[in-house]
Amino acid sequence: MPSYYIPFGISFKLALSKYDAVSEPQYIGLENFRKIFQDKIFWISLKNSFLYALYVVPTVVILSFLIAVGLNKDTKFFRFLRVFYFIPTVTSSVAINFVWLWFFNPEYGLLNTILGFLGIKKIYWLTDPKIALFSLALVGIWGSLSYNIILFLAGLQNIPSTYYEAASLDGATKKDILFHIALPLMTPIIFFVLIMQIISSVQMFESVFIMTRGGPGYSTYTLVYYIYRNGFNWFRMGYGTALSWILYFILLILTIIQFNLQRRWVYYE
Repeated sequence: MPSYYIPFGISFKLALSKYDAVSEPQYIGLENFRKIFQDKIFWISLKNSFLYALYVVPTVVILSFLIAVGLNKDTKFFRFLRVFYFIPTVTSSVAINFVWLWFFNPEYGLLNTILGFLGIKKIYWLTDPKIALFSLALVGIWGSLSYNIILFLAGLQNIPSTYYEAASLDGATKKDILFHIALPLMTPIIFFVLIMQIISSVQMFESVFIMTRGGPGYSTYTLVYYIYRNGFNWFRMGYGTALSWILYFILLILTIIQFNLQRRWVYYE
């Protein structure tokens, strides 16, 4: 039996137990899973996780592809811009979130300072339950762009120039080349970025932990943050492990759906 089955088995055993990380686990069967589906905070966290992914995933995929197309030029200036866009990838996510905390500060933050110059009243980015999750999504979008831009750039530079030359000789415009040559050939990379971005977005944790702690109220609770709260704040390890299994199956189902749908739109040479 492969060794990676062992943690799976242990975690599933804990999901069927009442465990506080101090005393011995007590087997309770499917009781944790029954409680999950009656747990209002679970449903709020699940909704927020999907809403966050809905904000982030399409925006990141589209923006990173368009920026990569714009950066796909071999000049010193555009080579510098590539390095500039890659900075968030090599920067600590904790540092990034603390910088954005300053941006979002309602009294002296950068965003409200700019809005003040424009005559727009200040926005309570992280304390207004109507926009707090959207504010976290802005951080997620900014932090996710750089890595995906590099992936798209690598794909664009791997397309043989003969395709572009032949299309130009046939009178194709830049728009035609983008949508009828570059985009179809880039679909395998788009598919990869889409899968990875969905997984990372649904598992979002750092921004909530550092910037909002799930507040105001439960407006920025995500499923991973709720798992953390149960396991490491409230010491309900068994319940938190059961939540982790729910998250695992959600991501597994989403991935299977994507792999089935990719046959309709992903083109392999």
